[in-house]
Amino acid sequence: MARFAVVACAAAAAALLLGVAAADVASIITQDVYNQMLPNRDNPLCTANGFYTYDAFIQAANSFPGFGTSGSTDELNRRELAAFFGQTSHETTGGTRGAADQFQWGYCFKEEISKATSPPYYGRGPIQLTG
Repeated sequence: MARFAVVACAAAAAALLLGVAAADVASIITQDVYNQMLPNRDNPLCTANGFYTYDAFIQAANSFPGFGTSGSTDELNRRELAAFFGQTSHETTGGTRGAADQFQWGYCFKEEISKATSPPYYGRGPIQLTG
């Protein structure tokens, strides 16, 4: 299974993506942009350390024709990707405990388990849907 890699937050993504012409997702999210947006994804404190790689993100993005490239303008493509990155970063923070805490970083976790709900909740990956 291809590992899904995503980026940190919509605001940072939008700021880094301004002025980039988009032919495909890799032309918008370069390796450098990806590394700038996810500086802590491989931190040893994160249980997802090593999981969210740039190559896996590009492979996954290319598996969905039109993902991040179907807007009528380059700006719309960048906005779509920034929104996606903001949402998926939020889903992988593992909670909010403090600005200096690793749980603020995004892409720190790849799964969430809660037995407090009925039925128990088990979320996996950066897109976790609650039903």
